[in-house]
Order: sequence, then C-alpha cells, then structure tokens
Amino acid sequence: MDLTSIIRKSMFIGKSSLMLFARDEFINDDKSVLVRRLAVLSSHVQNVNRNMCSSGATATSVRAPTMSVNPKFCLVDEKIKIRLTGLASNQIVTFVADVRENGSVFESRCVYRADDSGVVDNCTSESLDGTFKGVEQMGLFWSLKSVGARVAMRLVKKDVTRPMEFTIRVFDGNQAEAPEISSDPLSETVVHRTFMAPDVKRLPLREGRFRGTVFLPKGPGPFPGLIDMFGGLVSQVETRAALLASHGYATLSLAYMYAEGLPQEVAHVNIDYIREAFEWFSGLEYIDASRLGAVGLCFGGFLSLGLTSILPQIKAVVNINGTCITLGENTTELENEWLRTDHTDKIEVIRYPDTGHLIEPPHMPFIRAIDAGGKRMLTINFIPKQFKDQKLMSGGHMVAHSHAQEDAWQRILDFLHTHLGPGMAVKTPACF
Repeated sequence: MDLTSIIRKSMFIGKSSLMLFARDEFINDDKSVLVRRLAVLSSHVQNVNRNMCSSGATATSVRAPTMSVNPKFCLVDEKIKIRLTGLASNQIVTFVADVRENGSVFESRCVYRADDSGVVDNCTSESLDGTFKGVEQMGLFWSLKSVGARVAMRLVKKDVTRPMEFTIRVFDGNQAEAPEISSDPLSETVVHRTFMAPDVKRLPLREGRFRGTVFLPKGPGPFPGLIDMFGGLVSQVETRAALLASHGYATLSLAYMYAEGLPQEVAHVNIDYIREAFEWFSGLEYIDASRLGAVGLCFGGFLSLGLTSILPQIKAVVNINGTCITLGENTTELENEWLRTDHTDKIEVIRYPDTGHLIEPPHMPFIRAIDAGGKRMLTINFIPKQFKDQKLMSGGHMVAHSHAQEDAWQRILDFLHTHLGPGMAVKTPACF
C-alpha cells in the first residue's frame, strides 16, 4: 500500500477527528517513519470506532440534545415555545425550571416522553409527571413552588426594573420526585421574563404627600392613564402597573396604607387621599385626561369603584375580586345589590369556577394559601381575632386558576383597549 492510500484510509476512518501536523516536521521526516506513524494513528481510530459500536453508541445518540426557546427575553404575560431535539426515540426526560427571588428559590418539574423523532415540544407534548400534568405550554412557570422554605412562599417581584432569570435544565429519565439531581443536564438554557419593558420609565414618589410609583410607556405621550391599587394586606405592589405601562398605559401604582404618613389599618383608609392623588396624576402633561381608568384587586378593587363614583372622568374600571364584584366562583349579596343599578348594560361580570381570590397577571406561580402574619392581619379590622394567625386562601385549583389568570388578563387588556384606546400589542410565538 502506498503513502497516498494510507493517508486516504486514515482520513476516512477518522473523518470526525481533527488531525494537526507541524508542517516542518512533516516535510523533513523520513518517509518510512511517517508511514509507521500513520499506521499507528489508523489503528487507534479503528479501536475507537470498534469500542463505540460494541457499546451501542452512534453519532446520533452521543450528540448532545439541543434546546431552543423563543423568546428568551420577554414580558411575563408572553408565552414561550420550548423545543428539545436530538433525543432518542421515546426517551424519557425531566425538565426542571427554577428562579430565585427575594432570597427564596422556586422550582418546577415536568416529565416528557420524546416522540418517535426524538423531539419534545411544550406546545404539544404531554407532561407525564411532576408539578403539573398534561399539555400545558406555560406549566413550567405557573407550577413553580418555593423549595426549602418553612411555609409556602408567594413569588412577588419587588424590583420590577430587573427581569426574573429562569434556568431551564433537562435531565435523562424521570426525576420528578428526586430530592436532588446529581447527574449533569443534557441541555440547559436561561430565560429572562420581565414586568417592565426596557423602554418603560419608573418614577418613584418620595416627596410630597403621595406615596407610590408612576410608570410611563415608551414615547412622548400623552398616554391613557390608570390608577392601580392592591389589597389591604400590602396596599402597593408594582408588578401589574409596570406591566400595564409596558402595554402602553401610564399607570400610578398608589400606596394607600402602611407607608410613612399613611393609615395603618384598613378602616382608616382615606378616599380623599386617593382622589387627590389621581387628580394630580391625571393632570400631568403626559396623561390624556380624556382616557382615564382604574384597576384594583381585593380592597383595591373596592376603592377603584368608590373612586369612580366621585370622579366621573374615569371611563373604565377593572375590579378584581373586590368587595362588590367577584371574579371567583361564589357570588355575594353585596354584588347582587350593587348590580341592581340603572347602568347594568355597562357592567360585565366574569366568573371563573374553581378559581381563587388572588388573580394576578398570567403565568405567575400558583399558590393555594398565603401566610400574611398575625401582625399584618390585625390591620384588617373586619377579620375576627380567632382567624388572625390563619393562612388566607388565595388560589383555587391550580390548573383552573392558572387558566383563569391568562383569560382574565387578556380580557382586561381588551376592555381597556375598547374604552381607553389602544396600547401596544405583544406578540406571542405561535405553536406549530
């Protein structure tokens, strides 16, 4: 066999290898030495290929699976598409998602079986085990649960200027119940989800009488203006206001309790303070005073209705599980009484069976009950003392509640669009 044949054979057998030679050494070496070296190299490559075949390994099976995520940076109300390719046919794998917020770790897991082509797709693949089951595109996110904590924690984003960073890892086999996963992941990626779009401005109110935060959308304005209020246990949470601003609505996230100079009990909340704050906000040069609305959850929903009754310039109100209108399964006598008005044609009531009290923006982690703490519970005067140390039920059934949050949020955006004008459209990647 001549030198050319040996070189060709070596290159064919070891075609997936990268062979480097020092040019000067190649030129100056004796031809017989070079032939021996190539023969040794050829033998080595043959042994490697023989070992791979005897162990059942192939070029396809040893190639690392590839995970694609679209989009990898987006608003929290956007759906994402996750696709894993390069698995063996019908291979069982476990997806693990985790995020760290406020010193707590939240984790979810789901187990998939790849299709005959070795593909897992969160839009079409069924979760067989884990923190959720079935075909649920965003299940990895709304099924997140706090781990290592004494009690179940609610994931509340306190610093809305920074996105949440989710790590998604894929492991071989069913690891749904494993306390710890010691093996290396088959694939791993990071996803960033945010309440506040990059071009939204956050303006804290630290001086003067009012306490809260103003969120301004991208552009010069004027924008439709909203006031946003949460329940009596917290008074102010910035997440929903930041997200509304990301959709084109200038939003005042108003604190009406607990902050410096504000009441410390629900019974002492001052509706005049709220009215004056909203009148100041709606008078700003970048607010369109002809397009004003109010959004509130729990006691904040009740206050939104009260504000509307004294400010006729408010054209749209979203009351989420407030005192008078309930989006959950049960209807109260107060609700029925309030609906007996001369304007029922302008009221739309949406009820969600098996859904709890705390309806948040979509895809946020479900939590069945929250531990508010006895000290904060004492500020709610109408709760009997014997219940001050009890947990508050906040969620219904996980799947129904999570679907309700998604549906309710889209209805809210559509409602605001209808009555206050358009915001900015958010595109969701299609599942195909």
